[in-house]
Amino acid sequence: MTLGVYWDGVEVGRLHQPETRSRDYTFEYTKRDRAISLSLPVQQETFTSAESRPFFEALLPEGVIREQIASQFRLVASDSYGLLAELGRDCAGALQIVEHKRMSEPPGVNWLDDAELDGLIADLPRHPFGVRPEEGRLRLSLAGVQRKAVLVRDAEGRFGEPLNGMPSTHILKPDLPGSEYQSLAVNEYFCMRLASSSGLSAARVDLQTIAARPCLVVERFDRDQSKRPAPRRHQEDLCQALGLTPDFKYQRPGERVPSYEGLAELLDRYSPQPGPDRLAAAQAAVFHFLVGNADAHAKNVSLLHTASGVVLAPLYDVVCTAAYPDLSTELALSIGDVFDPAALGIAQWGDLAIDLGLQPRAFERSRMELARRVRSEALALRGQAIAEGWHEPIIDEIVAVTEARVNASV
Repeated sequence: MTLGVYWDGVEVGRLHQPETRSRDYTFEYTKRDRAISLSLPVQQETFTSAESRPFFEALLPEGVIREQIASQFRLVASDSYGLLAELGRDCAGALQIVEHKRMSEPPGVNWLDDAELDGLIADLPRHPFGVRPEEGRLRLSLAGVQRKAVLVRDAEGRFGEPLNGMPSTHILKPDLPGSEYQSLAVNEYFCMRLASSSGLSAARVDLQTIAARPCLVVERFDRDQSKRPAPRRHQEDLCQALGLTPDFKYQRPGERVPSYEGLAELLDRYSPQPGPDRLAAAQAAVFHFLVGNADAHAKNVSLLHTASGVVLAPLYDVVCTAAYPDLSTELALSIGDVFDPAALGIAQWGDLAIDLGLQPRAFERSRMELARRVRSEALALRGQAIAEGWHEPIIDEIVAVTEARVNASV
């Protein structure tokens, strides 16, 4: 069995499954003018299963969500090839993974009225991503472990289900009843708004009430939002770029990858503007620390592919994990070989600067400036939340974490 790998509707490679009952697959380029990943450079030889899996595995959901979707398609969760065949029409980045005969199916949108949108969001616990195999229409994939809907939004704000490979434009993340992590939508909305107001590049977000619950609406940065249908923009996360499967998204003590140093090496080699990107990566690390986000792992760092090379993608999936006492406080990526945020000092931040090719003394000044700006903006944004009616107690917890960490830093 063979699946085509398409970029802008043009086949650039193929996935091959050697045996019908095998769960392994290999990848080969059929068009050799551009690489789909920094870890899969253009070559004539076929990439082995071990070489192919890190990139393609990262396109699929993880954990319980993956198991649930696999069960709905009557697949086992370890059957990555089968899941790619079912879900590969709309992935993160610019690629589509699909049988050749299905590429001719005209894409479309099933526009939803308010009641239908409410029903889709309310049904996410049973149908993650809104995938309903029995309908035979919606086929999309998005990595991660959170239940979310992946939809198209038009200029009037109407949402619809993308059909037959129509590029989705927005990701909807609702608070779900009974979740152990309450107010997660407001948590992420506040953190993402705070990143933007503090001068960092971050994905655009909105907060809406859908199905009688707060719902974070994220504008996809891997789509050209100025056009409809929105052209896909290619991107890959740090795990994919380094050739690591999602199992290795958290750095382990004593390991060089994934790490900020590993990111810097990729930027120096492939970015047309490595200096600004390295500084942006360092500022992002500071911001994650200040807002108590210990889950800034290698799959939450991405690179956008451009005609001249790769550039650091905007921040996304930023949450104050410190607001949930049962979550680990250890950093996903170490700073100066330290994972405990309480143990970070000037020496560790200086090590981060060196890892990212920055001048430590100059970075220390910019770090202090960013800390003071984040503290000020957090207080202002909380006031705005109260005035606009979207304040929840979780915001007070985020502000408290931020103030404590800023005070310990300046």
